[in-house]
This record gives sequence, C-alpha cells and structure tokens, in this order.
Amino acid sequence: MKKLYTLAFIALSAIAVNAQTNLVSNGDFEAWDNTTSPTGYSPAPFTASVSQETVEVHQGTYAAKHQTAATSSVKLQNEVENIVPGHRYTISYWFKDNDPNARARMWSYWLDSTFTSITEGNDNDALLRPATYSEDNAQWLQYTVTVTAPANASILRLETRSYAQAAGSGVIYYDDFSVVDITTAGVKSNEIAGLKVYPNPLTENVLHVTSNSNAVKSVAVYDVLGKQVINTTTVNGEVNASNLNAGVYIVKITEAGKTATKKLVVR
Repeated sequence: MKKLYTLAFIALSAIAVNAQTNLVSNGDFEAWDNTTSPTGYSPAPFTASVSQETVEVHQGTYAAKHQTAATSSVKLQNEVENIVPGHRYTISYWFKDNDPNARARMWSYWLDSTFTSITEGNDNDALLRPATYSEDNAQWLQYTVTVTAPANASILRLETRSYAQAAGSGVIYYDDFSVVDITTAGVKSNEIAGLKVYPNPLTENVLHVTSNSNAVKSVAVYDVLGKQVINTTTVNGEVNASNLNAGVYIVKITEAGKTATKKLVVR
C-alpha cells in the first residue's frame, strides 16, 4: 500500500520533462557550496544531515546522500519560486532507498509571498504530503505527482524527509529534483519585463533590482520564517541590504501593478 513509483528506465517521459523548464534551482545537485551544502537549498535545520555523493548517482556527477537521525526525520528542502496560481505543475524527484534502516517520502507545501503555508484540504494535500513511505529497492525510482497551484501561491516548498527505522540510522539517496509548469505555454501578462535581482548570492550591502523600465519598484524581503525584514522602494535601481544576515530570503518586487518573487541567498 505504497505510492506507485516509476522505474528509472522510462526514457520517453524523461525526454519530455527535460524539454521544459525546471524551476528547481540546482535540482540535479551538480553545484555544492561545500560537501555538506548543496547550492540553493535551504540552510540547516531546514536541510540537514546531507552530503555530496559521487558513487550512488542517478545521473551526472553528484547526488545527495541523506543520513537519517536515530530518533527523528531529517529534511532536504528547496524553496521553488515563480509559482503561478491556477497553473498545473509536475513535481518529481529520483531516490534510492536500499537500506532497511531508512525510509522516505515527500513533505511539501505551497506558500504565499510571505512564506505562509497554504493548506487546501483536498487531494493536493495528500499528493504533496503522502501518508505512505518508500520501500527498499535496489533501483533508482522516481516519485512524481501533478497538482494545481492554489490561489495566492507564489512558492513551492519542495521538501523530502528521510526517517530512521527501528533504533538504527540509515541512508537515502536523492537526485534530479524537478518542478515543471505544464500549463499551456504563453507569455504571462503580469511579468515584469527584464527583471534582474543581483548579485545573487549577495555578499555586499547593496542589492540591485532592475528591469526594462526605469520605474520605481516596491521591494519586500522575507526570511524563511515569513518575517518581513525589508520593506522599501528602489533608489536608482538599488536597495540597502546591509541588515540582512546570511541565509535564504524571498524578495517580492512590485512594479506598475505587476509582482514577481525571487529567491535570494545572502552570504
């Protein structure tokens, strides 16, 4: 009575997904800040007990090795931005669970622009946070669901959790996280044309927010707990970011009635 998982050799499906844009930053785990921090993923404790893996890999050079804790779950989390309410998204990831001392499942949420979680109370909840767990298998398997983003959603908190079995700890391997908008392609009328937020990662006190327009922009910055830490407007395309501590933030930009969100990493 577990979720159906798709075996790794369904090549035609993989080709179709790869032809579209993956919204997950570093979903293939090819970039690492260091051997325990995949680039673009939420910091500890939201991503914990993970290390760079070079042997058990689905494809590419690296995967993520998730070491379970003896008494609680450990998380692997990526905040996926630019979600559009009403659009259909196919969410998937590959995993290998061949350890009797560990099991895994997805545990994801839609968030609004202030990091407040959106609980829908329908089948989407069960797909994003299933009651069933992985089972031991020597093969790489794919977990995949297709869901509709609810009203006010602007972020998907894509998260997997790994759990210890019995009294020991075990290992789950992850690779190729993907979130693809499968809604009929078209230019979104609410896009801010040419929007750029840089540098990212931010290592200085000034954040540049520019677009094709010279219009002044409203900028709000939220930490991972949903607390607003900056609420200002641009001055010559710049925002004073000197009060931001190292971490991951969501930047909400509004220009002429159009709004966009960007993930920002501060170091």
